[in-house]
Amino acid sequence: MASIYLQVTINGQVAGMLWQDQNGIAHFAYDSSYHGAPLSVALPLKNQSFHNTELLPHLFGLLPDSERQRSAIAREFGIRPNNAIAMLEHIGLDCPGGVQFFPMSQNGDQSIADPRPATYKPLSNHQIALRLKSVRDDNDATWLGKNESWSLGGNQGKFALAWHNGSWNSALGSAPTTHIFKYGVAGYKLQALNEYVCMRTAGLLEIPVAQVFYQLFEDEPALIVKRFDRATDARENVSRLHQEDLCQALSKMPYEKYTSDGGPSAADILALLASLPYADFNVPSFIRMLFFNVLIGGTDAHAKNYSLLLSGNGALLAPMYDVASGLPYELLRRHGKLAMGVGGENRLGRIGSGAIERFVNSCGENLARIGITADFCTDLMAGYAQRIPALMEQVFRESKSVVGIDELQDHLLPHVEANCKKTLALL
Repeated sequence: MASIYLQVTINGQVAGMLWQDQNGIAHFAYDSSYHGAPLSVALPLKNQSFHNTELLPHLFGLLPDSERQRSAIAREFGIRPNNAIAMLEHIGLDCPGGVQFFPMSQNGDQSIADPRPATYKPLSNHQIALRLKSVRDDNDATWLGKNESWSLGGNQGKFALAWHNGSWNSALGSAPTTHIFKYGVAGYKLQALNEYVCMRTAGLLEIPVAQVFYQLFEDEPALIVKRFDRATDARENVSRLHQEDLCQALSKMPYEKYTSDGGPSAADILALLASLPYADFNVPSFIRMLFFNVLIGGTDAHAKNYSLLLSGNGALLAPMYDVASGLPYELLRRHGKLAMGVGGENRLGRIGSGAIERFVNSCGENLARIGITADFCTDLMAGYAQRIPALMEQVFRESKSVVGIDELQDHLLPHVEANCKKTLALL
């Protein structure tokens, strides 16, 4: 197996080197002069090398979860779909967060100039419609456009573009993307619109959430998510902000993202957040996000759908994203479970005072240290259950011109109202 050397930058600063040796073993070492955000809270700044076991959860977390999508990308570049470093050699110029991977010479002592200049290429609505159609219809096609080098995690079909000079653009080479376009999860009607409504509802509840738009490109709908890991100034200069999802932070592979698959539980996440700086902000913020997902029936709110924004000073819980309800879909209403339960209870409409008491007890000192009690959690859940139906109805009312909104309202709002009512009765 050929050796691969990649220079790693974080927020534009040289952070270290990632390499794969001839035996296929991954290695990473920080540059001795680097003092910024760590690559991961699980990979703290140390004068040592990290290897496969420590590295692979983070590296695979930067890539599509879908093996089918990784295979499509691998075919394009003539590499193996499960070789994370080889994948990042080709699509590591614009990753989740502030990290970038640049190919280096074989002896690892000289960076190779990026052969793909950082430029933007304007796209027409027709071209975007064709990409959305491809995401919807062709499971074996890569999400990437020609000469694009970005990577996104997750399993749902999507692609990244940049808003630049008043239009949508393909981001070429190492140019940063600014927005993510999603068609929706196959097999779940109006799922992207469902996500739009749930995200807007969370915003009205004053939970930090990524900014979303819903738009038709010709006859193809798109949920457009403004990236919270990008910042654009008045002159349209885009900066990357470093982040990682909570599977990466807890050294879990993407296939372990659900608690039922051995992934992080709410207690595991709270233990991590309590151990980091800004626990007074992060712990109650996560509980608010968790309870919101409980009440809307968030069957896909697993650990990869929560993230940390990292800096040299610590980590802040990122705004919510990928928030959608399973309640519009009969199969999920009957058999679906919450991706992350409360106090060991993950059945829809079954979380009450007993589950909250067990949840608080299981978290022990991690909650008590910052004054979070069972009464606090019960009052928070009750308050959200009372407010969410009206706020969601407001979103539907404000979105009356959107194609499909009335149909979604009929299938979503009554079930959210019923779930909130059941929860109040159990509290």
